[in-house]
Amino acid sequence: MNIKKKRRVKVAFLDRDGVLNSSQINNGYIGKVRDFKWLPGAKKTLKFLKSNDFKIIIVTNQSGVARAYFSLRDVYKINKYICEEMKKFGVKIDAIYFCPYHINGIVKKYKKISSLRKPNNGMFKLAQKKWNIDKKKSFMIGDQKTDMLFARKSKIKGYLFNEKNLYKFIKKII
Repeated sequence: MNIKKKRRVKVAFLDRDGVLNSSQINNGYIGKVRDFKWLPGAKKTLKFLKSNDFKIIIVTNQSGVARAYFSLRDVYKINKYICEEMKKFGVKIDAIYFCPYHINGIVKKYKKISSLRKPNNGMFKLAQKKWNIDKKKSFMIGDQKTDMLFARKSKIKGYLFNEKNLYKFIKKII
């Protein structure tokens, strides 16, 4: 009996706010498409990653939902915007996972501890159910310590991004 093994894939996990989005309004709680501002080099980076056979997965904490700063629908609108913008650029975003929960939230439905919330790696586990992730060739780019802990818990490389241009940053990595 010959069972084919699922092809192992390289995945670039990217945080959203601070990595793809440069907007600093509302203390970083971005709930409207008009407030999303592409970070310099972000679109070029995503195209570069695709041309190097990476799956692109955005993993983002969105506790603004639990805090009633914006709705779940607002998050989905921004996700759709990101995917549509990148499609125009010839790039498919493979998945966007987000965590709307926070223990200090005021929206009862979202006021809880969640394994999805970084630094936990629940979003990585969701991706792992869909793809056979090659951990040695995959990585996380984030701008917070929680992103680096997510990477460590997922047993992938983590790169702390605190620069102005994502493309210049990614060229140092790959």
